[in-house]
Amino acid sequence: MGLTPLALVGGTPHDTDRYNNWLEARLAEISPLLVANSVWSDAMMGEVFGHPWLSQTYASMLLQAAVPVLTNEIKAYLTASVLDDRKADAHWFQRRIPVIRYLVEEGADLLQHFSAGCLADIPHPGFARSDDKGTRHSNSHNDVVLERYAAWYGSNYGKRRQSQTRQWIRGDEVVTGEFRSPEVQLFGDIHRFAIINRAQMAPMPERDIILLNDLYSEEDTRFRDRQRRSDTYLNFYCFEPWLRPLMRGFLLDKVAHGELAPGTLVKMPVRLRLFAQFLHVEGVAEPSQVNELTMERYLAWGNARNTAGKNWYTDIVQLLRAAPVLLPGQWPRIALDKRAARRIRYKQAPDDPRNRLYASREGANRAAPSEALAAMAAKLDELPAPIPAIFMIGITTGARAEDLHALLFDCLRPDPHDKRFMLFTFWQNKVSRWNTKPLLATDPAHRAMIELIEAQQNGVRQRYSRTTKYLFPAFHGKRESFLSYNWTLQELRMLCLRHGIVDGEGKPFDFSWHPLRHHRGTQMAAEGHDILSIMFELGHASPDMASMYVNKRLELKKNALLRKGGGQFFTIAGKVDEAVGDLLLRKETMLATRVCGGACTLPGQLGEWCEHAHACLTCRFFRADGDDLEHFRCERAGLYAAIEGLEQEAQNYEEGGQARMADITRKRLQRNKDAVHNTDTIIRSIEEHGLYKGEKQRYRPAAAREEATS
Repeated sequence: MGLTPLALVGGTPHDTDRYNNWLEARLAEISPLLVANSVWSDAMMGEVFGHPWLSQTYASMLLQAAVPVLTNEIKAYLTASVLDDRKADAHWFQRRIPVIRYLVEEGADLLQHFSAGCLADIPHPGFARSDDKGTRHSNSHNDVVLERYAAWYGSNYGKRRQSQTRQWIRGDEVVTGEFRSPEVQLFGDIHRFAIINRAQMAPMPERDIILLNDLYSEEDTRFRDRQRRSDTYLNFYCFEPWLRPLMRGFLLDKVAHGELAPGTLVKMPVRLRLFAQFLHVEGVAEPSQVNELTMERYLAWGNARNTAGKNWYTDIVQLLRAAPVLLPGQWPRIALDKRAARRIRYKQAPDDPRNRLYASREGANRAAPSEALAAMAAKLDELPAPIPAIFMIGITTGARAEDLHALLFDCLRPDPHDKRFMLFTFWQNKVSRWNTKPLLATDPAHRAMIELIEAQQNGVRQRYSRTTKYLFPAFHGKRESFLSYNWTLQELRMLCLRHGIVDGEGKPFDFSWHPLRHHRGTQMAAEGHDILSIMFELGHASPDMASMYVNKRLELKKNALLRKGGGQFFTIAGKVDEAVGDLLLRKETMLATRVCGGACTLPGQLGEWCEHAHACLTCRFFRADGDDLEHFRCERAGLYAAIEGLEQEAQNYEEGGQARMADITRKRLQRNKDAVHNTDTIIRSIEEHGLYKGEKQRYRPAAAREEATS
């Protein structure tokens, strides 16, 4: 028997006999009964697995196929499923009985049709080399295999459906597609399992398919709960054999050094496959043919395809720098120019002649249109629970889709320090940190959100008679997960389709979760919140990131100027800084950001925050807002009280012979005196220069006041 198409792509060194022996050894480790018995019954399963699994209709099941290795593949599939707490239920087995029957009765003919020695030898589109777009069809199955199974399924289960239709929005049109039914697609489940399972024969550094569960522990992230029915894996079959050792070593090295979280890891191969596709197009077939000119051509090739972002190039630079270290003697060491990334051409608006990254975004609106959201909110009662609650919480908080759906059951608790507030806490998986938002019970929007969460908690207790791990739980077998945001997304999209909800331009509204985050950021900016408040609300580490979620920037700048009128910003020396007002909302030149009482012209420090008491009032980068005069008067009063206390404290230390503590207290006292001096200067400067808002004069110079009273 010659090499199969999959063997040509996969390059697997394992023959059928070794594979069969390996399967038998894996089964025997669990129980010798799994190997010896080809008829599985409730009694045998109870003895091996500790519980029966079959129904009264099928009290026993024949698993012996005409080809021995196929029998072991079936047994390995069922055994892994029984041991997986996500699938250990009778319903899961009942749906797959037709698949098992087909393999037992027709499996030999299926293998003969493909000239295959086992099920894992049959080609699968998810484990083939990438297409000309650098993508792979991981969600598809072998069409010929499914056609043969569908024909058998129709003759034996004729009354059951074999196809289904689905609608979605593509561009400005509603598209309808027809697909095979899930009952037919189930055959692809065991086919894919066989290929993945056989790849585990090789040691980890040589595997062509690596399960992420072998790389990460559950403590690292909640990614295991995200894997609802099947496990996530890295697939190196999509690379040509000569590229696999480098791609595999590069990714495993990054995981070993903690540089990639699971969600990032599964996305990086997309960019690696793009580079592999380029090498294939260029006819590069060995490491020695890769050089500096190759990267120059790759940069031009990617630019010509209008590839989004810049990681498609910078990740490959990292790859080629690591290659001679990971595989010494196999890959050449080439000199790469760090400045080459500057030549990446970003997508731009067709009518924008400036060719700048953010030029096309200056007036862009990536936020969900308010009109469409209002129309959706009016129809939410049609959707099953808890979608309405998730939608409304998403609008109120701007949380990311996964973080929103994965809220813990105890995400809401009373504020121990202030009874007026409730604390809403959730884990931000992207940045790996907790975010706590205070909810004011008297605020209508916050009150509604508190009631939604409490109602959901009560509903969960009534349904499951206990508290769960997640606020929106979803159980698969015996394992609890959180509700899939893909399911809620489809339900909300269908709601828009049913009611003809449109966006601001009158086009069918293609709902997605992330624009709710942009909507929240833009809404806060329109209400007058500064970048720092938006940063805290959206859970960002820096103002730079937060400003990306503030859309309609040009409109907001105009509103800011209209609100501020002739408002001025003062240095601690009392001089006016005319430039600050224009910098507060500019993403591309983020040179100032809002802080208490004014603005900071060194916003980079806010990523780590400034923890010194009254630091702004003694900092040369602080700009006092002339509209906050009362704030500085209150600050001055507080500083006077602090100075009196520090003077007494320093005197007590000196009398007690604690010279060191007295010296420290004197330094604090001097800092507060400096702050008082600067505060006096700011207040005097505001009153002397005057503050104008629009055409109405609010504060006038002293000479003008004297003239008016005389």
